[in-house]
Amino acid sequence: MLDRILNPTPTIYKWDRFWVGFLPALVLPVVSMFVLYGIMALSSHYLHHEEFSFSAFVNAMQSTLYFLRISTLCCMPNAALFFLFIRLNYNNASRAVVITTMLYVILIVIKDVS
Repeated sequence: MLDRILNPTPTIYKWDRFWVGFLPALVLPVVSMFVLYGIMALSSHYLHHEEFSFSAFVNAMQSTLYFLRISTLCCMPNAALFFLFIRLNYNNASRAVVITTMLYVILIVIKDVS
C-alpha cells in the first residue's frame, strides 16, 4: 500500500521509484558540502598559503550570511539529478528529488529566519 502512495504512476522502468530519487537527493547536498569544504581548503592553502580548518568552516556556517550562501550552493547538484531523471523519463524519481529539495529549502529558510 505504501508503494502505491509513493509511486502513484506505474511505469515500465524498473528503477523509477520514489526512493531512487529520494535517497540520492538526500545525500547529495551533504556530499557537496564536504566537496565545497575541500575546494575552499585547497584554495586557501595554495592561494593564500594558510590553513583553513574544518572548525573555521563550521564557524563560518554559523554566520547567517555564509550559511545561506553555502547551503543553497550545496542544494544545486540536486538540479542536475532532477534533470538526469527527467531525461531518463523517471517521473517518480524526479518527483522525489523535487520533494527532497523543497524539504532542504524549508529547513534553510527556518534556520535563516531564526
